[in-house]
Amino acid sequence: MSDERRSLASRRAYLAASLGGVTSLAGCPSPYDRRRGVPTETETPTETATPTETPQPTVTEPATVGKDVLVDQVGYRPGDEKVAVVRTPAEAFDVVDVDSRSVVESGELGDEIDDESSGDTVRQADFSDLSTPGTYALRTADGSAGSYTFTVDEGVYGEALAATCRAYTLRRSNTEIDDDVTGLELRPGHTQDSEAKLYFSDEFHDEGEQIDVAGGWYDAADYGKYVPLAAVSVAQMLLAHERNPAVFESGQLGIDAALADETAPVWLPGLLAETRFELEWLEKMQREDGAVYHKVAGTEWPSFAPPAADTQQRYVFGLSTFGTAQFAGAMALAARVYEEYDPAFASRALENAEAAWSFLLDNPEPYFRHDEGQNGGSSSYRNPGTLGDAGDRFWAAAELLKTTGESQYADYLEREHADQFSAKPWPVEWYRTFPLGQWAYYTADAAAPDRRSSVEDAILAYADSQVQQIRRDGYNVALTEGQYYWGSTRVAIGEAVLLLVANAVEADEAYVDAALDQVHYVLGRTPTTRSYVTGVGKNPPEHPHDRISASADVTIPGYLVGGPNKDGGDPVLDEYIESEQPPPAKAYVDDQGAFAANSVSTEYSAPLVFALSHFTVGDAVRPQADDE
Repeated sequence: MSDERRSLASRRAYLAASLGGVTSLAGCPSPYDRRRGVPTETETPTETATPTETPQPTVTEPATVGKDVLVDQVGYRPGDEKVAVVRTPAEAFDVVDVDSRSVVESGELGDEIDDESSGDTVRQADFSDLSTPGTYALRTADGSAGSYTFTVDEGVYGEALAATCRAYTLRRSNTEIDDDVTGLELRPGHTQDSEAKLYFSDEFHDEGEQIDVAGGWYDAADYGKYVPLAAVSVAQMLLAHERNPAVFESGQLGIDAALADETAPVWLPGLLAETRFELEWLEKMQREDGAVYHKVAGTEWPSFAPPAADTQQRYVFGLSTFGTAQFAGAMALAARVYEEYDPAFASRALENAEAAWSFLLDNPEPYFRHDEGQNGGSSSYRNPGTLGDAGDRFWAAAELLKTTGESQYADYLEREHADQFSAKPWPVEWYRTFPLGQWAYYTADAAAPDRRSSVEDAILAYADSQVQQIRRDGYNVALTEGQYYWGSTRVAIGEAVLLLVANAVEADEAYVDAALDQVHYVLGRTPTTRSYVTGVGKNPPEHPHDRISASADVTIPGYLVGGPNKDGGDPVLDEYIESEQPPPAKAYVDDQGAFAANSVSTEYSAPLVFALSHFTVGDAVRPQADDE
């Protein structure tokens, strides 16, 4: 393009050619000119482009689509900021309405940004003025590259939220699945969990004694069931409901009523019916004295066969104070959320939390039981020794304070964990839960004003620093180069959660925009061109490391995969890194064997439920239609 601003006439000529001979764009003023105050040709309605009778090529051409113009592959809400990332030489852009084949927005690209994490030199296309609902594509003005199509609509994230929530139902263990939406059919798996054996002896049970631990989700890509993953997943999903209750309704997830009725009253919102299923499994993991066992699994890794084919003996392994504290935090939170819907279950959850807390008071030192062979067929999920269990105890006490208002919990926090009030927040992970405690304390009626102020200062200072990081990044991602490690997408979307929490503390559109940028990232505005959510977007993961999906040969929408991982950790990813030496943000392979980058986990998806629930409305939350 010889002129910095392509003339309107030349753009029309280009579009007439690229859109299959549609030439009736004359008289359509450039929105870019209107923004700059340049007089338009006329204020009368523009002429409508009419396709000829011959088949027209689509506005996006596969050879040039999605590679160098990156957008949120789901879309944008009308009133939000809208930014695409362009990484091919260009000066200007056009947004094309896919249905009318007309230009609806034009503009200049922003300044070049050398993005360190991806190694790309990018420019951003800001098309925030576009607010009319519809389906669009963004192209460089010279026609060299185009984006995937995307939708602008107030409820644009509703189907993605529904998919993410219902994916938990499709991970239920010991349950027959016959899902009309995905076509997934599973016989009940691991029915032997009702007669699992304790792997060791303790004060209450002999080694080999049977314990009923049926139920719950398969928390990761294997068929193990893990208390830390369960607790942090349930907690973030319950917080999503606590913060945005109007988004979640009964029956909206398209789950068979008979399946939902197995564990919950029919009037429960779909999300709460699902979290209750997991909470009832957690109850079974609690020992008589309040302590909580660690996990349920076999002693050998299962093959990529359906759950029902894994008939090996299952065991209850381990016990920890950090897991017991996380259990207490999740149960105390559940007691609040379910009080409105099922007071009896809420009361039971509080009793569970208080029993766990009593055990923690009697056992003040960090403890993790490990027996030889317990990780032979499942992951360890042992809290790193440097972290201990202080943050988890802080969370448990803060949730109990918020739920009960009892001063004993405030006194304990002041006496034992005062440093946690002002600690720098961090995205919640299975081994880092103190930010959940900070939020619980901040919103507790019984919180001390000075300590609440300390929490507020810590949250806002962190959010401000993250906004600056996001603005520096060429893709507006919260991750630094060093944060593209195992589970990096969980960290990115976890940053969105913290930014939304900051906005609840002190309303600031900068926090909301920055949080939404992380949603745009995991939904496809990425250096790899991928959406990182299965079945969502135009270029999602097709080969996740997940035994259920692989064995059934069914795409299950709604799983957030781990994402780019510069450190490797499996043979497939290691070979890719060694041969290609990709920048951190591109260290990703869509391969079933790449478990260090492409694995699924209930823990990964939980913060996505929270983030998406903030940006959608209840009547938009529905399963994706078959023809979409």
